[in-house]
Amino acid sequence: MKKAQGSLEYSAMIALVLVIILVAVFYFGEGVVPKTINSAQQAQLLQYQDSVEIIKSNYGATGTWGKLKAQTISCSNGQCEFNGETKEIDDSTFTYSDTLENAYNKCIYENNLDSCRAIVYVLGD
Repeated sequence: MKKAQGSLEYSAMIALVLVIILVAVFYFGEGVVPKTINSAQQAQLLQYQDSVEIIKSNYGATGTWGKLKAQTISCSNGQCEFNGETKEIDDSTFTYSDTLENAYNKCIYENNLDSCRAIVYVLGD
């Protein structure tokens, strides 16, 4: 009986050490929850970037992109203004102001979600 008890105590110590190591790795690493949140934000950004690329491709095919890229996108108070048109948007707290070309570059090359959203708001369906 003493051998079994010693073996059980040894197994419990090994399990405790493994738990301590896992907690330390989780604490000093990024952890699971932040990675999950980051993955969800990354997925949303990729969806917007995909939409922006489709929009640019469609407007580029008609030659309109070159004419519009110097125009300013201005969003605030639940609406976005672009090229003389005003569109209502669902997010009343969203504010943005920049040219279409700068917004595109920030969206695609700097992974700026607000720039992507602004383009989709003014040129998307």
